[in-house]
Amino acid sequence: MFSEMLEFLSTDGWPVQPGEYDGLPCIDTRFIGTDLAWDCRARPYDPFGQLAFESVLPVVVPPEHRDTVLQLVVRTNWRLLTGAFQFDPDTGDLGFRSMVFLSHGAPLTPELCRGLVYGNVLTVDRCVAEFAATATGGDVTSAVRRLAL
Repeated sequence: MFSEMLEFLSTDGWPVQPGEYDGLPCIDTRFIGTDLAWDCRARPYDPFGQLAFESVLPVVVPPEHRDTVLQLVVRTNWRLLTGAFQFDPDTGDLGFRSMVFLSHGAPLTPELCRGLVYGNVLTVDRCVAEFAATATGGDVTSAVRRLAL
C-alpha cells in the first residue's frame, strides 16, 4: 500500500517525502486549504489491510481552552461520516484521521486513494477555522452551528 499511495500522491501533484511515525514508515505531505495549510501523512498497515490518512491541524490548543475544544471534537465527530477528529488533551494537538480497510488482498486503486485523501483534507478545510476559533476562546455552540453538521 505504501508504493500505491506514494504513486497516487506524486502523480496528483502532492509534495511527498517518505518518513516515519511511531516507528513505522509513512508518507509525509502537505495540503494548502482555503485559509490555512497543514501537514498530512499516509500510514499503511499492510499486514492488516489498513491505510490511514491523517491531517495534522495547524492548531495547538492552550490548556485553558482544551475542555471547550474537546466538546467541539465530540460534537463534530458525532455527525461525521468521513473520519474522526483526534485531540490529545495533554499536548493540545489536533488531528483528523480517515482510514480504508482492504480485505483479502484487495488492490489499493487510485480511486480509493483519491477518496481517502480528499475526503480527509476537504473535511478539515471545512472545519479548521472553527477549531482554531474555539482554541482561542470561541464559543463551542456557535462553532457547531456554523459548521452545520
